[in-house]
Amino acid sequence: MTDEPTKPVTSFDVARRAGVSRSMVSRAFTEGAHISEKSREKVLKAAEELGYRVNFLARGLQTRQSNLVGIVASSLDTPFRSRQVRIAAQEFISHGYRPILLTFEPDDDIEQWLSVMLNYNVAGVMVTSATPSPKIIQECHRLRMPLVLINRGKNQDIADTVQIDVQQAGELAYTMLTRSGTGRLAVVHPQVPSYSVTGRARAFVDKCHAEHVEVQEFVSANQSYQAGYDIAGSIGIALDRIDGVFCATDLLALGVMDRLRADWNVRFPDDMQIAGCDDIEQAGWGAYQLSTMRQDAEEQVLAAVQQMLDRIENPEMEIQHFNQKLTPIFRQTTLSSYD
Repeated sequence: MTDEPTKPVTSFDVARRAGVSRSMVSRAFTEGAHISEKSREKVLKAAEELGYRVNFLARGLQTRQSNLVGIVASSLDTPFRSRQVRIAAQEFISHGYRPILLTFEPDDDIEQWLSVMLNYNVAGVMVTSATPSPKIIQECHRLRMPLVLINRGKNQDIADTVQIDVQQAGELAYTMLTRSGTGRLAVVHPQVPSYSVTGRARAFVDKCHAEHVEVQEFVSANQSYQAGYDIAGSIGIALDRIDGVFCATDLLALGVMDRLRADWNVRFPDDMQIAGCDDIEQAGWGAYQLSTMRQDAEEQVLAAVQQMLDRIENPEMEIQHFNQKLTPIFRQTTLSSYD
């Protein structure tokens, strides 16, 4: 014979135990509500004895206000994105908010996911992937709901943004590879365009053209290690025409390195120099020691969270755009370094 499932403790149970009204229980758990300290202590003592926890989601749906915030992200299997989301969740919690994570992939409908966020009456939404349509941004604006976009560009007039300087990224990659004499360059970037990844690759190509340096483009299936490994087959065939490669993400670079080592015995940096972007943890592993550019995930997230907190406090403030500079990290896959 199995035990009957335990019924969840409700505010009615707490009110009965404390000998107060249900509305007083609600006031006891509402910051700034009018209630005597004696009554609050009585309610809290009853709640602790019963193991009662406030259903903040239900309260938000009833009052049309909540301390929930939405984090919309994709590609959580990539180290940089997962670090972003982890830092964001911790930072929101430290400010008294409860994050809701919704993940999606490129084929999913981001408008559907953001609509779910709106239905939860979240206090704000942070988007780390894909650009919401103008319709969704307008809806957030109409509802006075803070919306922060990370690495989505600053072409939105009614959304706060945090993004890397893609122009600097492309030019910095060019400098890292050419300071020691490389002059037959290549760039690897994914076929699905995005503001930051495509932007940095395009800026690299533009810099090569401006300096009259030969550059070949290799388009990978996506931003992953496996995509880098696969596209390296095409790079290997063209080895006699390439002495430096810029990969738009570190994961792409790691895949490229492993394939070129395995199938063509390429030595880095003696036979070829290579640079990535992001400075994920794996870039510094002993097998890779990849020269790259660091975009500080913590700095990005702290800026985005602060933008949202400021927007919650002052909905009428001017739109904020935080432009992050990248830092070159020289390891063993390039011959050059800064003095």
